[in-house]
Amino acid sequence: MSIVPKGFQLAAIDNAYSVLSDCLSEIEKVRLSVTFDAQKKTIVAHKGCLLFEAPTGTGKTLMAGCTMEKLSKKHKILWFWFAPFSGLIDQATNTVKAEFPKLTAKSVDTERHVANLRSGDVFITTWSSVAVSNAESRKVRQNTETMPSIDEMIVYAKKAGFHIGVVVDESHHSFRGQSQAFSFYKDVINPDVTIMATATPKDVDVDNFIQSHDIKYVHRISVSRQQAIDAGLLKSGVKVAVFKANTNISGLIDFRKTALQCGVRTHREIKQILADQGQNITPLLLIQADSSEDSIKQITNWLHEFGFRTENIRVHTADEPDPHLIAIAHDESVEALIFKMSVATGFDAPRAFTLVSMRTSRDSDFGIQIVGRIMRVDKRLQGDITIPKQLKYGYVFLSDKEGQTGLTSAAQRINAIKSELAPLTRTTDVVAIDNDVHYVNNGQISLFTAEQEEASGHTEAVEVDSPTSNASEEKAYQFDLFNSWGFVNEAIGPYSTTLSIEPDGHIGTAGATEAAGRSPSSYTYRLRTDISYPRQFKRAVVSLDNSKILTEIVNKFVFDERTLSATQQSATRILMEQTEIFEGRRDRPHEINALLAQVEIDKLAQQSLFSTNRDGIIDIRSLHAALAAKLQNELERMGWLHMTTPDKVREGLHKILVLRPEALKKAVDEAIALNTEVENASFIPDFIMADHELAYSRLNIYGVYPSDLNTWETAFAEEMDNDLDDIIVWWHRNLPRKDYSVCLPLPGQPNFYPDFIVGIKNRARGNGILLVEVKRVINDENQNAQLKAQAVHPEYKKVMMLYWENEDRWMTVEYDETHDKNILDRVLRFDSMQSY
Repeated sequence: MSIVPKGFQLAAIDNAYSVLSDCLSEIEKVRLSVTFDAQKKTIVAHKGCLLFEAPTGTGKTLMAGCTMEKLSKKHKILWFWFAPFSGLIDQATNTVKAEFPKLTAKSVDTERHVANLRSGDVFITTWSSVAVSNAESRKVRQNTETMPSIDEMIVYAKKAGFHIGVVVDESHHSFRGQSQAFSFYKDVINPDVTIMATATPKDVDVDNFIQSHDIKYVHRISVSRQQAIDAGLLKSGVKVAVFKANTNISGLIDFRKTALQCGVRTHREIKQILADQGQNITPLLLIQADSSEDSIKQITNWLHEFGFRTENIRVHTADEPDPHLIAIAHDESVEALIFKMSVATGFDAPRAFTLVSMRTSRDSDFGIQIVGRIMRVDKRLQGDITIPKQLKYGYVFLSDKEGQTGLTSAAQRINAIKSELAPLTRTTDVVAIDNDVHYVNNGQISLFTAEQEEASGHTEAVEVDSPTSNASEEKAYQFDLFNSWGFVNEAIGPYSTTLSIEPDGHIGTAGATEAAGRSPSSYTYRLRTDISYPRQFKRAVVSLDNSKILTEIVNKFVFDERTLSATQQSATRILMEQTEIFEGRRDRPHEINALLAQVEIDKLAQQSLFSTNRDGIIDIRSLHAALAAKLQNELERMGWLHMTTPDKVREGLHKILVLRPEALKKAVDEAIALNTEVENASFIPDFIMADHELAYSRLNIYGVYPSDLNTWETAFAEEMDNDLDDIIVWWHRNLPRKDYSVCLPLPGQPNFYPDFIVGIKNRARGNGILLVEVKRVINDENQNAQLKAQAVHPEYKKVMMLYWENEDRWMTVEYDETHDKNILDRVLRFDSMQSY
């Protein structure tokens, strides 16, 4: 029994029929004219192309089929129906047979018999079957012993008085670089009427098709989403869920499995609601896999884990297509369909309410197809105004929140379709004067012939958006603007003249002395003798006894109750946000348990272990084995015997290392501290050299600003020189990787060389010496700055870290253990250095 069209569909069908029947009638009037070909071309260009523009699920196929039926009853016409993909030929054939009794679906491969042609015959195929360069792949273009080629069949049909009609289903997928298809359409079929159907308004590919075939006017029949909702064909909306987690835990979460878990939960809630309503409907859960090699197998395993049975799951991919894909829509023993790309278009399953997508896609065309799979309303629910609100929506769960962009833009494009019928008052007639063809637009005869109209551009064409600015001019403008910006070098030091230290230690005024045997451009600056400072500093180094350090780390690693609880943690709390994409309405967020990804935890645990390795001093394998052995003992002591298998111990240890990173960090810090030794560095050099004169410094031990200071370091050196309270006694630039420099170990980092060694008046700690580090970035992904802010030298004590806030004032930086990051603490006062 065929479907009875809804009210808005009937209006669209009547409108489409009137437009195209008028075109066919005009062609019939001029059939015997000597200028028939030219007149037909003009008529078809202005009246023969119609576009059904409507969201997926609003009945484009029904409207097109009913229009074909009405036209076939009045006019003698054959139809060619082009599906976008070969997998949809059977679906289109079954639809024609089931819904349109006045049409006859025929196979273009086996039913090209000219003697059996009747008005209303529909040859269903794809462009790739008839319009390919490979002759072997286009057998329908060849004669056989019993049938002509499709080309000759069309020629015969036209001579026998048949009109030729073309239906392009899902036209937004049909014309993408199809030069062979364009040629077949224009030169072989040369149709009298064309019906296109698309869910994508103003699609560029459709516009290209129109321009390539000299179509001057497209009659658009647009159906809005709201019309279909009011008629009960579409759900009220689609809610898209995304997941948001803090950056520090997002890498631990298995968003794919979490999205699937939420999708399964919603699927089962809908199943229960349908049962409570007395509806014998089994909802279908759609799962779109990503492109990874084992994605299908992994999703299947997860579904089994969530309680789905094998017989309730189907898989359809390009590599493993399900030959009964279309039947799945009606086979209610199937509860879950796993697919990749191929099912996204044309698969009609109105019992699908929920879709889980694990693919990242920002493409709105693809978004339209995905949304279309769950927008339809099952026939058994159509017209039921009592159904609960939950059944009036489709639900999408995205494992990657970036994919929401494509769905949101798809909703905007669907919303852009407004209800509109093709204008019936517009008339374009064709008359022949002295064997020339002229247009008559709304009663006005054009002075141009049809050929002149086309050549001069006076014909009415489909409007195509074009850029409003010249890209090359814009680029040139930006380039000139960029080059107009000026850049100046930052001056180092506040002095316009440079004072130097002479060989006798006195300050000279004529420039620094030239070193003996060196070029006149070399300058030497010797240690000062007018202030007191150490000639030798203390270095902190780690003992090279590997086993001793490893033993200390394991001993210091505390497996308390909080730490052990991480071994059984399988999820973490994150937010799930749901947005109704057509109205842009966001629901109140929900806090959910997001499943942890053991694979990611294993990777991060390995990174955590490697970060403890100090220049190869710690044996990572031995440390991992020792920690695992200690964990197993603790688990056995707690009575958690189910956790004591080797795999469970390994997984549990990795969870602790990732979820409780402070445990390993603290153990390593304490072990390193216990095994850190202080030794004398080499004596600092008697002099430093530069290839240019250096600016004078009041308190530097060489009396100058060293040439390797950056902008911030220079600014702080000047700040120390400007100390009016005489708290800064002297300062020294601590060069990295020198045997005379001060260094101290950092867990997982190269030795730390603070920027400055500073003599502080009356400082009790560090024998009056303070180490200072100046940072432009106080927090970084590698935790470098965070570790340095916690650094403590055995001799000189805690290193002071400073930040030049807005290049205006110096702020001390402290490590916030609660949030595992550095924070600005207070404005620097030199007297605070005395007790730091």
